[in-house]
Amino acid sequence: MITNKSDITPDTKVADLLNEFPQLEELLGHFSPAFAALKNPVLRKTVAKVTSLQQAAKVGGVSIVEMINALREKAGQLPLGDSFCPGSEDIRIPFSEKAPQKVVTHRLDVRPIIEAGEHPKDQVLALANELSQGDCMEFISSFPPTPLIDLLQKKGYSVTMLAPDKGVVRTFVEKK
Repeated sequence: MITNKSDITPDTKVADLLNEFPQLEELLGHFSPAFAALKNPVLRKTVAKVTSLQQAAKVGGVSIVEMINALREKAGQLPLGDSFCPGSEDIRIPFSEKAPQKVVTHRLDVRPIIEAGEHPKDQVLALANELSQGDCMEFISSFPPTPLIDLLQKKGYSVTMLAPDKGVVRTFVEKK
């Protein structure tokens, strides 16, 4: 059965998905433990508003095709198939096993910013803009900051993210 609700696509924002299809939250959580953070109302009001399902799949290290089609099926929508997102299997953000071998010149813990109901994008970008050639910035979050990583990479920065450890994700940004 097809619903009259919005189509679920890789570009669908997580907050929009959960507002329109609240019954999909549990299914989304089955794809990756990283999605447990969506239960935090502050994250839902901030990060989930700007994070697409495509970006969430990167965070969770899951197949966007499988995730979208499972969500669509549960919402009563037809599957999109493998061709709707060519190359999507290769765009997961890999975790690094170790931090870059550079001295960290700038640090920012974005967790208090998010807990205050704000999005840390402006603070992270401002600090990244202060970096000189060869400088390294570290920012700490409670989940993989996929939208920020995408944005920083588009701006030409080199980004390394360590795997979550006890709810802490360390991300390193270097000016190329």
